[in-house]
Amino acid sequence: MYQWLSDALRGPSTVITANRRLARVLREEFAEQQLAAGKVAWQSPAIRSWPDWLDNQLLASSDPASLPTRINEHHSQLLWERCLRKEIGSATAGLSGLVRLSRHTWQRLADWRVTIREVARSATSSDQRLFAAAAGRYVGVLEREHWVDDAGLGALVEGLIGMGRVAIPGRVTFVGFDRDRPLVESIIKVLAENGCDVGSAPVPKIAGSVALQCFETADAEMRAAGAWARQLLGGNPDLKIAIIAGDLEQQAQHKTHRVREGLVPGWQYAPVSAAQAVNVSYGRKLADYPAVSVSLLLLQWLVRDLPARDIGHLLRTPLIGSASTGGRSALELRLRQLPDRNWSPAMLSAALRGRKDDTDVAEWRRVVASITKRRRELPQSASPAEWAVCIDEFLKLCQWPGTETLSSFDFQLVNRWRELLNDLARLDLVSPAMSCEAAVHRLEVMAAGTVFQPESEGRAVQLMGPLEASGAEFDAVWISGLSAANWPPPGNASPLVSRLLQRQKGMPDAEPADTLAYAQRLLLRLGSSAKEVVCSYALTEDDAEQSASGLLPALAARREAAQKDPGWHAATLSKRSAAVVVQESVPKITADEHVSGGAGTIQRQMTDPIAAFIVGRLGVRNLQAQAVGLPALLRGNIIHDALHQLYIDAPSRSDIDSWSGDEMRGRIAAALDAAFARHERESDGVLMQLLNLERNRVGGLLQRFVAVDLGRGEFSIAAVEHAVGFAEAGVRLQLRVDRIDRLPDETLVILDYKTGAKKKFLQSDGQPREFQLIAYACALDDPVAAVALVNIDSREVSFDGAGRGYTAETDWHDSLADWQRQVRTACKDLSLGDVRINRLQGVRDARYFNLLSRYTELRRDA
Repeated sequence: MYQWLSDALRGPSTVITANRRLARVLREEFAEQQLAAGKVAWQSPAIRSWPDWLDNQLLASSDPASLPTRINEHHSQLLWERCLRKEIGSATAGLSGLVRLSRHTWQRLADWRVTIREVARSATSSDQRLFAAAAGRYVGVLEREHWVDDAGLGALVEGLIGMGRVAIPGRVTFVGFDRDRPLVESIIKVLAENGCDVGSAPVPKIAGSVALQCFETADAEMRAAGAWARQLLGGNPDLKIAIIAGDLEQQAQHKTHRVREGLVPGWQYAPVSAAQAVNVSYGRKLADYPAVSVSLLLLQWLVRDLPARDIGHLLRTPLIGSASTGGRSALELRLRQLPDRNWSPAMLSAALRGRKDDTDVAEWRRVVASITKRRRELPQSASPAEWAVCIDEFLKLCQWPGTETLSSFDFQLVNRWRELLNDLARLDLVSPAMSCEAAVHRLEVMAAGTVFQPESEGRAVQLMGPLEASGAEFDAVWISGLSAANWPPPGNASPLVSRLLQRQKGMPDAEPADTLAYAQRLLLRLGSSAKEVVCSYALTEDDAEQSASGLLPALAARREAAQKDPGWHAATLSKRSAAVVVQESVPKITADEHVSGGAGTIQRQMTDPIAAFIVGRLGVRNLQAQAVGLPALLRGNIIHDALHQLYIDAPSRSDIDSWSGDEMRGRIAAALDAAFARHERESDGVLMQLLNLERNRVGGLLQRFVAVDLGRGEFSIAAVEHAVGFAEAGVRLQLRVDRIDRLPDETLVILDYKTGAKKKFLQSDGQPREFQLIAYACALDDPVAAVALVNIDSREVSFDGAGRGYTAETDWHDSLADWQRQVRTACKDLSLGDVRINRLQGVRDARYFNLLSRYTELRRDA
């Protein structure tokens, strides 16, 4: 491969590539050729990408002090934002997209040598006139400040070569330039006029036959491509193989996963090196990498309060301080139970204060305290360079990116982040001073617009876009997505320049014929890049039938049977010939073992023993989603707290009936104050409004609750939120009863508040739906006359139970005795290590603990 390369680099010569990836590949190939020739040392070859070559000419020119100051893409982006804001006013919606489109259009105008005056004269829409006006401002800034950006660099270098201010090599070879650009052609011409031998790398001829395969879906197509590469590498692991796929900018991760399914089945649970067998040409935005995302969250917290969802990310991540996050995860569970709000560091520390902290929690609290301190010390304004230093020091103080040894990938990522901080510092040129919030926002914009692709070694297969593959050579190549709908790809003419002007200047995709011709030229180039070539397309896409591209005849592709789609590797694991029954048991409860979960553990033992073991003995809890607004659990707790405060003096029914209107309103107000006080403390405006609405709702519920209570027979409240110990068959639980009423005959009524959907205590078969009430009855010494659920909801406040006032009193004692025996039996089973799984429950009920219980696996294999 690349047989022309050694000759092209003989003597004073330079190779210029269309992209940096190809330049890196050619440098590696040149080194291999030198080693094959028996050399042990050689001069580094002058192989540069087009942007890097232009920069190098500027640096090597004579009298550099007279040249314009070079500004980079981040300078340019900031200037374009300012110029566009001057035209559109304070509106910011869609500004980042407009800046990106404007910069792309500006670069294209420079490449096709179109002046802004021509753009302004030909503008036919408001968008085109807006762009022309903003571009005019932008040009004015560059000329006034004597600056040159990426787009203007080519014209500047062309002039320097023409004036003899740049030393040019004897030979220059261009590689991978499939679209003719007037600017490049002008530079080629001026190089030739100044005695340089200018040429292009030869395009290999299509060798052998080209195969054409079709597949049912695009997913099957990419999996089959991976399996094809695997088969080739099995015969020769040194082969250089490429899979070409369009739309990688949007679907890189999706398509990479499909290729891996075919190339390395089971890559998800194999060593990391298995996943790295596919090298993707298009990287991810820097802001999308977890480490950078965490650093940006920390910086956001430095300048503004964060919502609970973002705080949860910071609590869970191992990229701040120690990788051990057990204690911090427990803090995050507590956070989920609090009302959602924007948290300041100080407010969060107060809300999550604990008496005894794990090591990682103590470490986290120190980080939060340092953020609070830094917030107070931030200057009003500073230069971007000063902010870059401040940000770097702040992240070190937060122990970012963790204390673990960095892998090669992480090391490259952190270095790229620090390069971004250097770019922020260089903004001094166009913005001498800014606030910390502006500096953080600018860093966010820069990270969101920077693509990072780590360098790697030993990647077996290259997954590339058509443009990245142009000019490269391989042993075998698979070109996917060649349906009539996808090839040629849709044209990309700029909407900010009139179509008529684009046609006159021959700009890309101005005419359908241009799009078609470029796609044909690119396809021929890809088809000649390897000795073995496979083209493919999917028969269906988005439920629409597809056909082969009309450009394929140029490759003389022959149809052949499709490579077998390996499918999803995980699906093969479910095809077991026979189920294996495993007799499992767990140790008995020991004398000093603590069982958690209260009466709910007994309830779980009655319905699904494995859940009782997981919750009661392992201490596992359901992970509640971070609610927006007030979580349902919190709203229920507020009602419980308010009822507790309302009846904390243990009044009788007669006492309650004697409360006058004013006294009733005062007691309810006091109960609401006690229930809401800790939640309203330091609340922001939005949360306070939500709490006020909830306060009004709960106040109405309390009034209705009292009215329903007064409709019952005589009683006196014996206890509210009553704590009682329970011990049975070695199971020791701490129970808390919402309320206990005492009747005139000294018997008890046990009440349990339910604040969700209405529940009935008895099922249709007469058995309790809520056995925790029976557990309470077992724990109390006095005789129990009734048990009841108290449904408290905006739609209804009602009592539903068994015993006196609810069911036939003649059957009550026998029924209660039977239910208490069931509770004792459940405690005995729990004590002996019962971990049976209720196969009759639904998937929805079982899903919370499915990872531990393997419910779906056992149900499938049964």
